[in-house]
Amino acid sequence: MIAALAMMATMAVPFTMTAMNVSATNVTIDTSNDNAAHTYSAYQIFTGTYDDTLGLTITGFGTGYNGAGLAADTDFRALVITPAVAQVGTAGEPGYVAPAAAVTVGSSLGTKTDAASVAQAIEKLNYADESAEADTLATILQKYIGTATPTTLSNTAQNLGAGYWIVLDSYAPAADEGSHNDKPDAVSKFILRVTGQEAPITVTPKKSYPTVVKKVYENVKSADVAYERETDKKWNDVADYCIGDSVPFKLYGTLPDNYADYEHYYYKFTDTLASQFTVPTADRVTVKVNGTAITDTGKNMRVNVAGQVITVSFEDIKAFAPNATDVITVEYSAVLNNTAVIGLNGQENKVDLTYSNNPNITYNPKTNDENEDVPKDDNGTPENTADDKPGTDKTPEDKVVVFTYEVDINKIDANTKQNLEGAEFQIKSGSTEIKFVDNGDGTYTVADQTLTAGVTTTVKSDANGLFKLVGLDDGTYTLTETKAPDGYPTPTGTAADFALVLTATTVNNQAWNGTASSALTAIAGTLNNKAMTALSSGSVTTNSNTRGTNGGVSGVIENSKSTELPSTGGMGTILFYTVGGIMVVGAGVVLVTKKRSKNEQ
Repeated sequence: MIAALAMMATMAVPFTMTAMNVSATNVTIDTSNDNAAHTYSAYQIFTGTYDDTLGLTITGFGTGYNGAGLAADTDFRALVITPAVAQVGTAGEPGYVAPAAAVTVGSSLGTKTDAASVAQAIEKLNYADESAEADTLATILQKYIGTATPTTLSNTAQNLGAGYWIVLDSYAPAADEGSHNDKPDAVSKFILRVTGQEAPITVTPKKSYPTVVKKVYENVKSADVAYERETDKKWNDVADYCIGDSVPFKLYGTLPDNYADYEHYYYKFTDTLASQFTVPTADRVTVKVNGTAITDTGKNMRVNVAGQVITVSFEDIKAFAPNATDVITVEYSAVLNNTAVIGLNGQENKVDLTYSNNPNITYNPKTNDENEDVPKDDNGTPENTADDKPGTDKTPEDKVVVFTYEVDINKIDANTKQNLEGAEFQIKSGSTEIKFVDNGDGTYTVADQTLTAGVTTTVKSDANGLFKLVGLDDGTYTLTETKAPDGYPTPTGTAADFALVLTATTVNNQAWNGTASSALTAIAGTLNNKAMTALSSGSVTTNSNTRGTNGGVSGVIENSKSTELPSTGGMGTILFYTVGGIMVVGAGVVLVTKKRSKNEQ
């Protein structure tokens, strides 16, 4: 009987036979993997006595356990002890096998309801360790704990009397969702144990929970290391872009190790974009399993966009991802709009994952649940209980951040240093001409490059000789002067081009700590190889932009009214003057010598 139930248990237990009578066992729960405050409640199903000659002898049901209810349970009585046998061949002929009905717990028990008979029927169930049949039995047994008073188990050894016990694991999501988000957890399967042998038992609850990660694609710089699920080293926690750029994001979701323990598995990404992004429509969101795109089937999977929140929910993700090793990705791009914060604190975006956390409950997917399309709490916390899914929890949030910058240019007279109004420039990134929205106050915000109406490709210095380029990416640009201020010659050829290099020092790895100031630590720039000055934090009033620390750089471009001969300022000039002087002196000496010679003659 002991060996049979050991096979049935959700975890294997070593049994040590000794030549003595033992009436109880010390049981310890390994709580080292608990993130939340779990309660492990042990309920006695059968009481008994044990010795190494007779084994475990059942003496009754546990106090308060509803044994009569168990004996009458339809599902319990339907459990198969011996499968039915179909007839083979013809009666009276060689090889004939007579048909036989299945032997079930019900047919074995008949009308018996006493504890010993029920335990004997359970003993006959030839269930393998960790089998689905054993899980079914445990689910049935726990229904009849009735008024039994549990014994609480913990990481301190607790004495359990001889018999059969079932252990129920539970924990309550924290009332403070923000705190709870730091501690995701899950419930273990029901645990069945036989007690009475001498050796103590340490039980390790079998539980696991999924993870979620968000990454942003960095279009210029490569990360120090590639994210473990990517070969492209540009998927990162931190990126910088121009305003108007379409920024790619990707979410990665994993499944728990004990995924097979769940009949159905609820799974929901909740992705929140900063207000400085224009959120894509639902049809622009791609969902994949192991890199293969999937589509909505009968509303088992839903993609919804509401405000700045994108949700991708699966009523039962097992319909799409059957294996615990499957990886689910959500991919989309969002345009960084003209309200972007310049420099710190950037645009932070986050995701969390709501998931099934209890393999013991029967969760019936609601594929016709129209309310599922509305962003909600969903994780069992008290904040919005009407929205809660049964048996779910949330992962911690995972964040990425996107930065953009400003460049201020002063146009001045090369000699007087006076500010010059009316100089016009065009800006290119490589061969792409940058488009701007003229805000009418000397600031030009980078525009969506797909736009044609209401944008300009020319920027102009104002009465203070200043123009501000708001919303540039880290990188290299060419400023071409297309018109000089009145009274000044417009440079031509390469003299009209000014090389602008904007360099932001950002964290380019997979271990950003979530604090914006640690993601962007410095800003620098050069203009025609001359160092520019970092801008101080302050307010950029147009379009509600705010410039924070490391927001950008400023530089100067000079104009001169006269056209000057080029000069290197090096040894070539000195040599020219020296040789010329020697030639003049030499000519004078020759002239005087010739004159004297003529006079002597």
